[in-house]
Amino acid sequence: MSTQIPGGIIFVRGITLMMGALILKIVIEGFRFKVSGKVFLAGLISYGIGGPPLYVLSVNYAGIAVPTLITALSPVITEVLAIIELKERLNLKSALGFIAVIIGIIIASLIGIQI
Repeated sequence: MSTQIPGGIIFVRGITLMMGALILKIVIEGFRFKVSGKVFLAGLISYGIGGPPLYVLSVNYAGIAVPTLITALSPVITEVLAIIELKERLNLKSALGFIAVIIGIIIASLIGIQI
């Protein structure tokens, strides 16, 4: 019998994405960045609590489809908050991406309901 850590794949995905983003940032901007200790700690705690543990728990209760669709809303929620709080304006590329994500979530939800 093998022992698996719940959320292991999610943890690996998170680390991979963080490393990819860091490498991309270094390639584009060079090796210079400053991170606030408080911001880093807040991100670590929020991801550590809300990321893998709650996601794995929600998959156990609701199956894979619903939590994945909710997770797909993350960029939409981020963009809405940026528009409201930061007064950000969408350019054409961002607006098309925003609309594509919403349409994709709606289609996936409708397909999931019919199955």
